Amino acid sequence: DISQPPTSGDWTMNCAGNYQLQFLILLELTTTGSLTTTMIGASTTQLTTTRAPVFTAPKSVTLSGACAYKRAMNGLTYDLAGTSFDGWPFYKAKGVDEYIYHDADCDGAGTNIVAMWVLDSSKPNTTALYDLDGD
Repeated sequence: DISQPPTSGDWTMNCAGNYQLQFLILLELTTTGSLTTTMIGASTTQLTTTRAPVFTAPKSVTLSGACAYKRAMNGLTYDLAGTSFDGWPFYKAKGVDEYIYHDADCDGAGTNIVAMWVLDSSKPNTTALYDLDGD
């Protein structure tokens, strides 16, 4: 189910400047709830309303499996914080600036043809379609 972060699997993690695969686990802490988002786009000739996909996303997840360098992330609880412009849920960690979000092209250069879930200290831009951290 790609409508939410994977509950477990390999994530690429920056550990002290070295990118490595880490097997992370995201455990759901609460029952699931539904999110719906309505996107409205305007042009000079017409107003178009498009309904984004309806996602069932966990309200909170906790992370485990981070590398030693990022061990402070282990045990963090991420709460559902909203949706991105294209309707994907995103999460914010309690008490720290850490986020989980879906990005269609995380480097913004058009070279990343595989959309992915991202762990990042930057809040995702909810008005952008891709490169949600703007780097």
